[in-house]
Amino acid sequence: MASEQLPDDHYRISYEEIHLDIAETARQIRQTFAPDLMVAIGGGGFFPARVLRTFLKREGSNGKLVNVPIQAIGLSLYEDLGQAEKALQSSGPSSLGKIGVEVVRTQWLDAPKRDVKDGNAETQLHGGLLGKNILIVDEVDDSRTTLRYAYNELLSDVRKALEALTPEQRAQTPPTRFAIFVVHNKLRSKKGSLPIVCQRKDENGTVVSGVWYFAAETTGNIWIEYPWEQDDILEHNRLTALAKKLGQNGKRDSE
Repeated sequence: MASEQLPDDHYRISYEEIHLDIAETARQIRQTFAPDLMVAIGGGGFFPARVLRTFLKREGSNGKLVNVPIQAIGLSLYEDLGQAEKALQSSGPSSLGKIGVEVVRTQWLDAPKRDVKDGNAETQLHGGLLGKNILIVDEVDDSRTTLRYAYNELLSDVRKALEALTPEQRAQTPPTRFAIFVVHNKLRSKKGSLPIVCQRKDENGTVVSGVWYFAAETTGNIWIEYPWEQDDILEHNRLTALAKKLGQNGKRDSE
């Protein structure tokens, strides 16, 4: 009887393994960045953000541990259909994955609310971005196109909000910092770039021009099968276990 084989060379990982990987990375995030807010990129960032929240609790004003709030944004990559048709004619279906993509907002954060107190308009920071450590969360850093777009757009929103403040309000606003967390970072050529730095402030000292970067796991340029994408989770777990048994987990990392 022939031994059982895997159907492909994809990298499969279980819910439990991802949970443990996120927990380990969350300790680094808590020690070095301490987020006040998470912005999850839908839909891949929703599950990681929820698990992260379990490990990123912070001390509230009453001394008790409180959850880090999660907000969601929706981004989609749209391919140019005309280019796709030409690629099919010239190179076949395999060329479709190489076509350039455009990021489009499908859901975004609400604008900060403004209340009038004592005759003066005052920007309300709760629910907004100003003065917070903001952790952008997604499942995978593949081409980096979506992550670059999310970071640049959120940074632009912060700068616009700062411009609406008076000089006195701006001087009293704490720095706004950004970080990125992904479950997997693929070692491949990236279409998008990010200013990954430890810390750098811009000329007015209120926005950090750069982003901390955290990845729970680094892999080669491979196809990753996430458990939350599966119709049959039991079969997914069976194949995950089989890959380990055969020593063929498909990870192909940098080692």
